[in-house]
Amino acid sequence: MVGKLYRTQILLEPEQHRELSALARREGRSVSELIREFVQNELELRKAEQSATIKRRLEALEGIRQFREEVLCENNGQPIDFDIVEAIDKAREEQDERNWSILTGSGD
Repeated sequence: MVGKLYRTQILLEPEQHRELSALARREGRSVSELIREFVQNELELRKAEQSATIKRRLEALEGIRQFREEVLCENNGQPIDFDIVEAIDKAREEQDERNWSILTGSGD
């Protein structure tokens, strides 16, 4: 038997209530007992999904850490010297040049 129980009111759709009542009769249990079981199963499922998500994220972070270590080893302990703003500006300039060539018909 379960310890202390708390009273909660829920609203069910008619079909949900019919199916729960029929299932409770077939199993010789109360609707409340079935609902508690369903809620417990869903809580456990969500907890397991949350744990799996956390595990995946931690594994991804570990993969990133290992990759960073590999990059540092390949570069004699120095981080990659890369300016993202400069790279984006260069890519934009190249695209502008391609677009200008197309517009003016002066293809490369």
